[in-house]
Amino acid sequence: MAQKKENFIKIKTILLFFISFFSMIFLSDFKFIFFAPILIFLFYNVSFLSILWIAAIFGFIQDLFSSSFFGINAISYLISSMILYREKKYFNDKPINLSIFTVIFSVIFSVLSPILFFIFDKKINLSITWLITDIVLYPLLDGIYAFLFFAMPILFFEYFRKIGYKNLCNGLKIKIFRRSRKV
Repeated sequence: MAQKKENFIKIKTILLFFISFFSMIFLSDFKFIFFAPILIFLFYNVSFLSILWIAAIFGFIQDLFSSSFFGINAISYLISSMILYREKKYFNDKPINLSIFTVIFSVIFSVLSPILFFIFDKKINLSITWLITDIVLYPLLDGIYAFLFFAMPILFFEYFRKIGYKNLCNGLKIKIFRRSRKV
């Protein structure tokens, strides 16, 4: 039973990685923190040291597709993961909580980014519009992104695993047949 659950977690992780990677490629115009939801998903399944390595790798992948200083995203992912890893105990391992935890991760990430840009000698303009967009609006959009692209596929994948393909198709046939008989 433990082996099945471990394989199921590996399959979900691979699926979520591909969703993150391809959404980073195809939705590059948006300012999402693309790997935050999968990193938060892994908080519940991987040790702290492994999370730090994974956060660094995800940061470097995002840095490859970014126009900012190379390493800024990796450092932001690392520090955000270090801060939030212990806080996972306040959120249970449910797909819906993934979006809430992503909002918190995004707020921390958005606060760290200008600090790191300032350290690496890039002038930044902090204003009310920055505060509203980067600290409020973009984290909420990251939460919606996490819900649509991560929580919903996880919920569907778990439902599909529980019901099974044959039972899912049979259930749909019965419902369609019952509706056609009423008419």
